[in-house]
Amino acid sequence: MSLAKIRWALCVVLALTCAGAAAQNLTLKVGGGLASRLQDSRPVGAFKIGLGYEHEFNQQWTLEPSLVFYGKGWKLPDEQVVIRNDEGEPMTDETGATLVGVRSTSVAANYVELPVVIHYYIRTKTAQYVNLYTGPYVACGVSGKTKTKGDADREGSEKMYYDRQTFSESGARRFDVGWQVGAGYQFNRHFTLGLEADFSLTRFRSGAPRNVAGLIALTYTFSGE
Repeated sequence: MSLAKIRWALCVVLALTCAGAAAQNLTLKVGGGLASRLQDSRPVGAFKIGLGYEHEFNQQWTLEPSLVFYGKGWKLPDEQVVIRNDEGEPMTDETGATLVGVRSTSVAANYVELPVVIHYYIRTKTAQYVNLYTGPYVACGVSGKTKTKGDADREGSEKMYYDRQTFSESGARRFDVGWQVGAGYQFNRHFTLGLEADFSLTRFRSGAPRNVAGLIALTYTFSGE
């Protein structure tokens, strides 16, 4: 899916939400932070931007489905790989031991995500609340690039550097299901600042560690009041 299609989808959600709901229930969320995997990886930058509709049950409980574009990923900086000659044979030193090099891989994986979270509000002052929320999400990988440096197991110039599309890799899974948790503080009727995390329940490929991401998020609630 191209970025143009993603922008079009966000516009459709905005139009449908405005047509069927009061303006104060529409939310815009942006955030930035870190993403990685639960094991054997280092973090990379993460971001999200999305629209939601928060339906109020009462002064404490709400339900919010959203449509989000979420940039995740991870880094594998120190993988050992066999050094091969031009014929593709492993190289050895004078003792017969196989020579190895160090490979560094950085993965960007961008998703269109659909979280549905339940909010619980604790009032502290007039129009100010502590906001706790949690719920499931489903996501589909739409873009991303995997960059690899120092892969001595490859041939030619690829020993130095090569890249490929993340979701075109063999065994890569676009579909993701997970759980989101968050906590924030609503300063007034418009702005909420919070911390949130996504925990994947599926794997990018069979046997791989599960993805995780944590963000600082700013939410703006459109209000006619």
